[in-house]
Amino acid sequence: MNRRLFLAFMSAVLIFPLCSGVLAHGQDKDDDDDKIVFRPPVLKPGEKPGDADFSCPYAKGYQHPERFAGFTLRLLPGPLRTKVPTDRCRATITSAKGTVTTAAKNWSLAVDKISGIDINGDGKTELVIDGYSGGERCCFTYTIVGLGARARVICKVESSSALTFEKQEDGTVLIRGGDSSFDYFLVPHEIAVIPQVVLKMQGDSLIDVSAQFQPEYDKLIEEARSHLTSADLDKFRQSRYNAKLFSDQIPTVRRVLIIVLNYLYSGREEQAWKALEELWPASDQGRIKALILERRARGLLKQVGEAKAAQ
Repeated sequence: MNRRLFLAFMSAVLIFPLCSGVLAHGQDKDDDDDKIVFRPPVLKPGEKPGDADFSCPYAKGYQHPERFAGFTLRLLPGPLRTKVPTDRCRATITSAKGTVTTAAKNWSLAVDKISGIDINGDGKTELVIDGYSGGERCCFTYTIVGLGARARVICKVESSSALTFEKQEDGTVLIRGGDSSFDYFLVPHEIAVIPQVVLKMQGDSLIDVSAQFQPEYDKLIEEARSHLTSADLDKFRQSRYNAKLFSDQIPTVRRVLIIVLNYLYSGREEQAWKALEELWPASDQGRIKALILERRARGLLKQVGEAKAAQ
């Protein structure tokens, strides 16, 4: 075989698998690769996440004890030679009788400012210990500890992004955050549609109370609708997903998602699917509805109604 022909043949052999892989990826029919989920970067020693503030091991004097309802809470360093990164910090609670309970372990810890009040409506004092995994398991864990006859872990809430605990005028406490299971969903990460969730502790259970705040969701729905033109919708509804993966209509896709997801997460499922039927291409509605339900099922709301966490 001529040397030039041989080299050309070998180049084709080597390049073909690479091209096949690229084409296969480009033809992914559902654009919902479960391996792509919200992941903050793994932190290096001394670093901390930008959207939350942690004491251990960053703040000077973080080991100083805090006292709540006759119990003493301390944040302490974990074993010096631990092979488990999430054991770098630990939170211990000591009762008046000297009984020590290790309530939480993580890469970083802090005592949430909401601590020291009744969080779950049982008339007793609770603590909230904020934890961050450093990206090892992703991401934030909020340990709610009841201080009754003894210290006990009531619930652990895990989230891919930071949550906030907010005391209301009536004394109740709301837990707010975004369901980051929708990050990288149909639109780029930078403009991802992350539906907000409002939770509340009721006894030992976590409940979803988002439906009580529909006006907040309606503002987002109305804003998205105000930017949808008839021309944009006509073009979008006539599109086929397999043609360009809607990549030429990202702003329209995002606005429709805002409408559908905010109806869904504010407790108006029927209206969510009606909006999907009105605004989404008819040929793709079954696929996108199934994907939305799958994302929601493995997101923040997965923990709603779960029994108390084991100690």
